[in-house]
Amino acid sequence: MRKYLCAFLVFGVSACGPEGSFFDDIFHDASKVHGPGTYRLSDSGVRCAQAPCPTLRVSSLGSHTEFLVSGIEFPAGMSQNTRQQATALVSTPDGLVAYGAPRGQGDGRVFVVQSLMER
Repeated sequence: MRKYLCAFLVFGVSACGPEGSFFDDIFHDASKVHGPGTYRLSDSGVRCAQAPCPTLRVSSLGSHTEFLVSGIEFPAGMSQNTRQQATALVSTPDGLVAYGAPRGQGDGRVFVVQSLMER
């Protein structure tokens, strides 16, 4: 417990990891497993009682790789209207097609959009 408290005080981060190593939470990046590429984002149908909740299914267009994320991060320069339209596409049968990469680990993993693909 002391090492976690020390890590929190020194690094200013939470030190709670399932394996007991705070470095897993700080340095693990899902984009090393699933790199940047073109992905289809769709509603997984999963509903949770508390956040974070992996409700979005992300599937690579170039392979059969599929994983869940709890949210989407859009570029800072993207307009609010474009963000809303893109988010609405997630619920359609074709989903949202975007270029980007996942970031994070476990239920807190998010998909970071770099650009949206035209339909």
